[in-house]
Amino acid sequence: MSAGRRIVLAVCCAIAAAGVAGCGGGSGGSTVDTGDTTPGVPPPTTETTPATSPLDLPRTVPQRATGPADPAATRVIRRWLAALDRGDVRRAAHFFALPSKFQNTGTPVLTVDSETERIAINLSLTCGARAIETGGAGRYTIVTFRLIERPGGDCGTGTGATARGAILVARGRIREWYRLPDEPGGPPASPAAPSGPEA
Repeated sequence: MSAGRRIVLAVCCAIAAAGVAGCGGGSGGSTVDTGDTTPGVPPPTTETTPATSPLDLPRTVPQRATGPADPAATRVIRRWLAALDRGDVRRAAHFFALPSKFQNTGTPVLTVDSETERIAINLSLTCGARAIETGGAGRYTIVTFRLIERPGGDCGTGTGATARGAILVARGRIREWYRLPDEPGGPPASPAAPSGPEA
């Protein structure tokens, strides 16, 4: 990983630790996937192409469920949450694929491509969480979380609050994780609560 990417990771982790990034995926990945910057070559269009700002939720990420959640994806998400709720951050980190995409409130889409980075994004989630509602939207699982205290974390005033996330699970691992607005189509999620899986 380049020095620039390390700087982005460190800054994003610091933001999440301060509670600015909000719950649901506190920051801590690595870098924004900007694609080829060669003059005359347009950037590739991918699922994580930002809408207008690097901090915007990508346009292709759904904000509401359109059907039932995939049971296999839900199991992975619940197992990840169970590990995080126990304070087993290293185990929780291993539910994320390498590479994977991660975006919390106040961060760009981060590319997580090392063991250190996937541990960092889980450490940035200072709340634990319970999935209280799940639904499906294409390949994504839309989750509503209830935030709770967890060993090693500090959920503070976020305890008992809810948060929403869009999570893409494939081959038993979380491949993409996005914090959603508190209301579908609404403004970015409030950063008031500390970083707990306010996905």
